Amino acid sequence: MADLQDIVDDLEAEIRRPISVEDRRWRLLAHSAQPDEADAVRRSSILTRETSPDVVAWLDGLGLQRARDLVDVPRNDDLGMIRRGCLPIRHGDVLLGFLWVIVGDRPLTDAERDGLQRGGEEVAANLWARHRAADDRLRRTREHLTALFHGRRDVTPDLAATLRWPAQGSFAVVVCAGDEAVAEKLRRSRAAHDVAYLEDGGTLTILARDPARLKDSLNVRNGGVSSSFTQLEDAPVAREQALIAALCARAQPTLGPVAAYDELGSWALIAELWTRTHAPPPAQIQLLATHRRGDQLLEALEGLLEHGGDVADAAKALSMHRATLYRRLERIEEVTGLDLAKGDDRLLAHLGLRLLRLNATTVAPSPR
Repeated sequence: MADLQDIVDDLEAEIRRPISVEDRRWRLLAHSAQPDEADAVRRSSILTRETSPDVVAWLDGLGLQRARDLVDVPRNDDLGMIRRGCLPIRHGDVLLGFLWVIVGDRPLTDAERDGLQRGGEEVAANLWARHRAADDRLRRTREHLTALFHGRRDVTPDLAATLRWPAQGSFAVVVCAGDEAVAEKLRRSRAAHDVAYLEDGGTLTILARDPARLKDSLNVRNGGVSSSFTQLEDAPVAREQALIAALCARAQPTLGPVAAYDELGSWALIAELWTRTHAPPPAQIQLLATHRRGDQLLEALEGLLEHGGDVADAAKALSMHRATLYRRLERIEEVTGLDLAKGDDRLLAHLGLRLLRLNATTVAPSPR
């Protein structure tokens, strides 16, 4: 099958006009080197490999996705776009992309239109083959990922071959709520070939290569990111870490919206123990939570413990008068029987508060 760039180059040589091909999301796939009659929109598309949002908005309004034949696209001086032709590329009813030709002030001849139609058929065959290959690769990737996350480390070579990744490198796993649209957005924000994913019941598991700044790339809530790892076969362990981090992000919003396992501190140990036992908080903390002023008392207790027992620092962080905090702490001791001057009672209270938060979360799905 002819290479897409060869098709574009041959078509440009035939009709002597700038040619380009975009996918159905207006991302540039190939373009001719013809320099004449290029405009700002074409130059930007070539430089960035995608179409700017303002141009996309205008094109979407023209109904090009529904067209079947070559469409005359008028010039738009506000966008810096001269007149051109657009031929939607289809395989049956499936829209695959668009073939563009710069027209300018020289209308297309019948011979040129015939040439564009023939070129469009070749482009359609090429893009359909790509589409089928991408679908097959996605299917195999999902099969290999599912097997690996279920402990089948023997599939690592097959997964690496399918993804065209090395079996050794720098990787991380993300677990978050979402669907394929969330994963595809991440693929667009990073190099698409550096991301693979599974979606199951509204939960995404994402395997990423070269995960520097991965946490900042995620536009999700209540997500978790594993530690980086170097052996692709260690992905199951990393997914456990990501699940723990996502659980902690749900239980303690200050860790999120995406929590990194390496930044969890003692939360990681407590959450790992809780996932095995689902232990309830101690009776003293449950009693405090059901008190008529429970929210205020829990806030005061957590503020004190998170600031190492320093009442002045806790009151400042809570935007509360110190005397008010003292009164609430006294009430906490009366209700629970705890002595907050004792280290063991403080430890029990701190663990209890975290267990209270963990028990209020929805348990993330298990990888096994």
